[in-house]
Amino acid sequence: MRWLGQVCLLFFLFAGPLWAAEAESRPVTNIFILRSAEQLQGPHVVTYRVFEWSEERGKWIFPDFGYFDTGYGREQIWFAGAGAHLLRTPRINWEQDFYVSQEAGPESKNRRAFWIWPVVNVRFPAKLSAQVAAYPTLPLNRAQRWGYDVDRAKLERRLGAHWSAGVGYAGGICETRTWESKPFLTATHRTKLGNFEVWLQKIPGGSQAQVRYVLVRGE
Repeated sequence: MRWLGQVCLLFFLFAGPLWAAEAESRPVTNIFILRSAEQLQGPHVVTYRVFEWSEERGKWIFPDFGYFDTGYGREQIWFAGAGAHLLRTPRINWEQDFYVSQEAGPESKNRRAFWIWPVVNVRFPAKLSAQVAAYPTLPLNRAQRWGYDVDRAKLERRLGAHWSAGVGYAGGICETRTWESKPFLTATHRTKLGNFEVWLQKIPGGSQAQVRYVLVRGE
C-alpha cells in the first residue's frame, strides 16, 4: 500500500498552491466538531469520544485534524486529512475528504489506515433533507484490516427555525467481520452557539445516547 502514501504526498504538494491562492480571495471558516456517546443501560460507560477541527477556504478543506477514542482513551485514533466541496447546488452538496489515521493508546494494535470519506447533503421539498456519510477503510499496514462503515444516513424534517427531527441508520464491518446495524432517532437544535444534535441509538447489546455538537466560525 505504499502507493497510497505517494498519492497522498502528491495530493498535498500539488494542492498547496491552490489552497494558498484560494485563501487570498476567500474568508477562512473554522469548523469545530465534538461528539460523545454513553451507554444507556448500566454501567453507563462512555462508548466513544471525538474532537475534530478543520478550516475551509472557498471550496477547499485544509487542514483537517481529529481525535477519536473508546474505552476512555485505551484505544485511540488520530487522523489528519484534506478535501474539497466537489459539488454545490441549491439541492445537493458533495463534500469529499481523505484522511490518514494512526491508532495509539495502551490497547493499540498500531493500525494505520486511509479513509475515503464523502459527505452528501440533499435538500427536498416539504422541509425535508438527507445526509449520507459512508466510507471505506483501506489498510496502510498489516495490523489494519479493510472495512466499510456508514457513519450516518439520515432523513430529517425541519420543525421550525431552530429545530429538526428525523430517523437514521449507521452500521459497518465489526471486529468479527460481520455487519452491525445501529439505527437511531435524531433531533437537532440550531443556536448562535452552534448546532446540538442528539441521537437515541440501538447498538448490539443495548442502546446509547449520542451528543453531536458543531460550531462554525468565520474569520
